[in-house]
Amino acid sequence: MSGKNSGLVTRVQALAPQAIWTHCMIQRQARVAKKMPSVLKQVLDEAVRIVNFIKAHLTSACLFGVLCDEMGAENRQLLYHMEVCCLSRGKVLNRLFELREEVRIFLSDNNSLLAEKLVDAKWLALLAYLADIFDLLNI
Repeated sequence: MSGKNSGLVTRVQALAPQAIWTHCMIQRQARVAKKMPSVLKQVLDEAVRIVNFIKAHLTSACLFGVLCDEMGAENRQLLYHMEVCCLSRGKVLNRLFELREEVRIFLSDNNSLLAEKLVDAKWLALLAYLADIFDLLNI
């Protein structure tokens, strides 16, 4: 449909030769995520597990919102991450980093081993790095 030989790209470039064709941002992020070093991939996977642990059940998500309200957080909810969702990884990772203290308390209260990640300075630095990289890919 948008092929460079007979699709939309060819037709647009026939009318406007200076036109440039790019893929959407989500495809760029998906390509970066597949080729990243294993340490960063592991941090990304753990961050997704943390978000999905909280967002997977309505009760957990509601309790987390109450906790954020009580702690005076600017945001009440994490953004949900799914491979097929159009929401960018950068936004999901940024929100997780912003709410890291609330998330750590919530995970500790629920006896999750993932809470240990949110006190590890190296893990948090890698999370911030990933959030910045994916945020830059969102331009």
